[in-house]
Amino acid sequence: MLNYLFIHTPLIFFTQSLWRDEAFSYFLAKKNVFEIIAFSAKDFNPPIYHLILHFWLKMFGGSEITLRSLSLIFFWATLYICFLFLQYIFKFSQKKSLVYLLLFLINPFLTYYAYESRSYSFFAFLTTSSYYFLYKKDYKKYLITLVLGFYTHYFMLFVVISQFLFNQLLNKGRIQEIVRKIIYKSLFIFSPWVIFVLLTKDLLSAFWIDRTNFKTFIMLLGIVYTGFENNVTWTSLFLIMIIAIALVKLIKKEHKYNNRLFVFLLLWGIGIPVLVAFISLFKPIFFPRYFIFSSVGLLLLLIYGLEQMKPKARNIFLIMLFVIAVYYQKDSLEIRKKTDFQKVTKEITRMAKKNDLIFVTSELDFFTAKYYFPNKKVYIYNKTYEEIPDFVGKVLIAKTDIAPSLPFYPNRAFVLKSNGTYNIQALY
Repeated sequence: MLNYLFIHTPLIFFTQSLWRDEAFSYFLAKKNVFEIIAFSAKDFNPPIYHLILHFWLKMFGGSEITLRSLSLIFFWATLYICFLFLQYIFKFSQKKSLVYLLLFLINPFLTYYAYESRSYSFFAFLTTSSYYFLYKKDYKKYLITLVLGFYTHYFMLFVVISQFLFNQLLNKGRIQEIVRKIIYKSLFIFSPWVIFVLLTKDLLSAFWIDRTNFKTFIMLLGIVYTGFENNVTWTSLFLIMIIAIALVKLIKKEHKYNNRLFVFLLLWGIGIPVLVAFISLFKPIFFPRYFIFSSVGLLLLLIYGLEQMKPKARNIFLIMLFVIAVYYQKDSLEIRKKTDFQKVTKEITRMAKKNDLIFVTSELDFFTAKYYFPNKKVYIYNKTYEEIPDFVGKVLIAKTDIAPSLPFYPNRAFVLKSNGTYNIQALY
C-alpha cells in the first residue's frame, strides 16, 4: 500500500531527487542570517521563507524529505484556513465543508508545491490567511499576514491591490478607513526592503518569462486551477461555465450568498491573474506558479458557483471538478517527474576516486550536483561566468566554480548532463 502511494500519488514528489530551485533553496538557507538577507536581495527575492528554512535545517537536517516537509506543513495550514472559510464565511456544516475541502486536497496545483522546497506553499498559506482575516475583520492578524506576505513574494502587491479594491468598493465608513490604514502600514513596513533591493540588485538583468497573448486569456482559469500552461483550454471553458451560472443567479438575485462575497472571491481568484496577464502583454511577469494563491480563491469561487445550482446539477459539476483534478494529478506525476540524481549519485560514488571532479554541462544542474556530491568539487563546464544568467541563482555561483577545461589524467571528470546521464572524461 505504501509503495503504491509513493509511486502513483503526489507523494512521489516527496522522495524524488531535488531539482535546481530546491537545491538553491538549500544552499541559500545554509548561509547565516545576514548572508541570507544580502543574497536574497541580489537574487531579487524576499528573505522570509529562506530564513525560516535556515532554522528548520538547523533543527531537522537537510534531507530531501526534511526540506519538503516544511512546505507540506504550510499546505496543511492552508487547508485549515480553507476549512475555516467554508465553515465561518460560507456557513456550511462540518460535513459539507469536509466534502468541499477535498477539492483543495486533490488540487494538482496546490499538491505539487506542497512537496517542493520553495516558498510557494508558504505564500499560499499567508495570502489565504490574509483574505480570511480581512473578511472576518480580524485586523491585527490581517496586518501580520500582509507584512509576512510582502517579505515572502513580490506578488503580494497584487493581493493587496485586490483587497484594496474590495475595500473601496464594498466597505464603508470606519471599516473602509481601518483597512486602508492597515494596507498603507504594511507597505510602509515593506518599504525598507524595497530600498535595499534597489540599492543592491541590477534590475536590468535578463529575465526568462515570455509575454502573454490572447491564448493566455482563454486558458487563464485552467492555468490557475491546474498550474499547467498547456492543454487546459477545455478545462478553462468548463470553469467559466460554473462562474457564469453564479453570475446569472446574482443578476437575477436568486443567489444564496450576497454579492459582497462573490466580488471578494472574483477579485482574488480571477481578477489578479487577469491583471497580471494584461500587464504581461507589455512587461512579462506572468508565470503560472506565481498564482498558487489565486488557485485557492478560484476554488472558493467555484464552490460559490456550485452552491447556486440545483442539487443534481451541483453534484454533476462537482464530480467533474474532481475528475479534472485527478486527470491533471496523473499527468503531473509524469510531466513533472524530476531527474533521478539519487541513482546517478550512487553510481558515480562507487566509481569515483578521491581527486575526481564533477562537471555539469548546464548551470541549471550546478546546485543539484553540489547537493548530491558534498564531498566532491563541482564545476560548470564549457561556459564562461558572463554567459550564466542571473535568474539561475548566480548570486551563489562564484567565478571559481567555472571549469575552463577538463582535468589531466589520472584525475578525471564525471560530466553530468541534465537528463541524468554522464560520461567520464580527462585530458591526456
